[in-house]
Amino acid sequence: MSRMFRYIPNEDVVKSFLELKDSVLKERPVVIARHGDYTLFLKRISEKELGLTIENTVKHKVCQDRSYDVEKTSNEIVARGVRHACQKMAELCDADVNRRRLQIWKWYIMDWQQTVGQDAKTLMEKELTWNEDGTETENEVMDIEAYLHGDYLNMGHTLGLIEKYLAKDKEHLEVFRNFAIADIMEMTGEDTKDRSLALAEEQRAREGMKKHTYQFTVSVEATDKEHARQALLSYLAGDDRISIQK
Repeated sequence: MSRMFRYIPNEDVVKSFLELKDSVLKERPVVIARHGDYTLFLKRISEKELGLTIENTVKHKVCQDRSYDVEKTSNEIVARGVRHACQKMAELCDADVNRRRLQIWKWYIMDWQQTVGQDAKTLMEKELTWNEDGTETENEVMDIEAYLHGDYLNMGHTLGLIEKYLAKDKEHLEVFRNFAIADIMEMTGEDTKDRSLALAEEQRAREGMKKHTYQFTVSVEATDKEHARQALLSYLAGDDRISIQK
């Protein structure tokens, strides 16, 4: 869902440690990258030892911690460790997004089941029974998917659903509200961008390539203005895209 923000390139982590170990790093860790609720910190463990720590800054929980002796390792090994830590952050962030999104979808399924009422049992029985044709069942399953996708991307519907099921859990209510807003905005933003690109390509195909007129200033060595004009005409002769004002 969320993007990763880099503050120190992988290859500059050792350099940053050596530059900051006797100043900033004595007071606090320095941020290398952020991804969702997770932050990768550069820490000073000792004069010669740096630490890489992944922390969930919302839960104040350390997820991974590694250390390197700068005198016994290389810049490449530390850079590789930073890259792996960033990959781990992305995996953790994706897992959180999927868990929260799935929870909201479960609430939508519960609402859908209440909407269809008595038909829910019949639909479940159809799901457990093999039908060689399968058309009717597939349509019903697709109805569920359309319900989930369509309503989930409707921010008003989703926020209303969250408030319905978390009315008595104020802490998680705010967490899910913030998550849904960010997730839906990102998902619809990608859809909007894709649609804009597709419309631009369609318009370009309909209108064809547009031609433009360009003007250039050219310097020519000649004995006089007329000789210069003739030199340019001789040089550009034969190209019908170029017109010269005489």
